Amino acid sequence: MFKKHFFKILAGICVSIILIWLTLRQIDIKKSFELIAGVKYFVLIPAILVYVFTYILRSVRYYYILLPLKKTKVLDNFPYTIIGFFANNIIPLRLGELIRAKITGERLHVSRSSALATIVIERLFDVIIFGLFFFLIVTVMSFPEFIKKSFYILTFVFFICLSTLYIMLTHKNKALKVLSKMPISSVVESLITVFLNRFTGGLAVLKKPSILIKSFIFSGILWITEALFVVIVAYACGIHISILGGIFTVIIVGMGGIIPTAPGYFGAFELMGVLALSTLSVDKDLAFICTAICHFLQLVIIFTLGGLCVLKTKITFSDLFKFAKDSE
Repeated sequence: MFKKHFFKILAGICVSIILIWLTLRQIDIKKSFELIAGVKYFVLIPAILVYVFTYILRSVRYYYILLPLKKTKVLDNFPYTIIGFFANNIIPLRLGELIRAKITGERLHVSRSSALATIVIERLFDVIIFGLFFFLIVTVMSFPEFIKKSFYILTFVFFICLSTLYIMLTHKNKALKVLSKMPISSVVESLITVFLNRFTGGLAVLKKPSILIKSFIFSGILWITEALFVVIVAYACGIHISILGGIFTVIIVGMGGIIPTAPGYFGAFELMGVLALSTLSVDKDLAFICTAICHFLQLVIIFTLGGLCVLKTKITFSDLFKFAKDSE
């Protein structure tokens, strides 16, 4: 895997280094070290608990997204959800979601294609919620025009993606009929047909209004909770921002996740975090300390939970890399 994708992995590491440099060149390193001493570390304890709770909310939401496909216990998918995020932080090329789809499919006895479709829906829900929150925020706060335009474009693209998935679900038979008339071998046609049938099975939540609404509600609660984590960490650093400010910060950092970096989102997280908080009139040195602590805590939590879930599910680390290779 590493040999095959050496240049892609190297490019990601280089991007991370450049982004870290762009972040640090805005910062007074000496002042930042002085500010660390003033952090109220005891306040970080509730922040840690809040962030752990976000993964429970993710699991409850995924329970509803998966419900039209298979009824499970509410937290059955919790370890596989954690392992997906854990894998994204240790394996290059952001293969964590594909690994999660494979493990979820195997352990919960659904097809991997269907599991992947439910994870795609989950991500689209996130972006739609981001969009709704952002439109709310811009009505009460002012931001640089480039941030607004970037987010409008991103939201539009993901709405198009969601519409495309809905069309795939509702017009699957027409798509298969068109496929049957294409000049391709019967083997390829059969593979595409099986994939399409299984993948659209995972999109069934789009045809279940009651479940769809519950999934959206949990998505909203999830991101408000994640914003609360940022607000608490900011308070520990001596920064006072509202929950809307926390949501804005989470949105901007989330947008940074698109940038192809090394595992762990190093560089993108710090640069976007400083950008978001400085937009909220926070001193850049203080913004950097807050962002660095947020990132550090998130990594510690996901590595701790991920390690425990790997042990619980009896999946070895070599299995994760094998799943990554299979998922390519």
